[in-house]
Amino acid sequence: MEVNLVLKPLSDTNDPTWSIIISLVILLLGVGYIVYMILNIAYKEMDENVQEIEIQKEGQTVEAIQRECDCKES
Repeated sequence: MEVNLVLKPLSDTNDPTWSIIISLVILLLGVGYIVYMILNIAYKEMDENVQEIEIQKEGQTVEAIQRECDCKES
């Protein structure tokens, strides 16, 4: 009685299992892409925060200049 195996055992046990190697490469590419996207989003948020701080500083300097002008007029 002969059994037909769907998954045949390795003929040489020193051969690498290519399905696992390919799966690991795909996994590492996916993880790398996700890390890249997270860092990209964080960079954009930091850039927006810097712009908001600069706008607030500009607004404060405009208010200070207006106060000085009001004081000189009085």
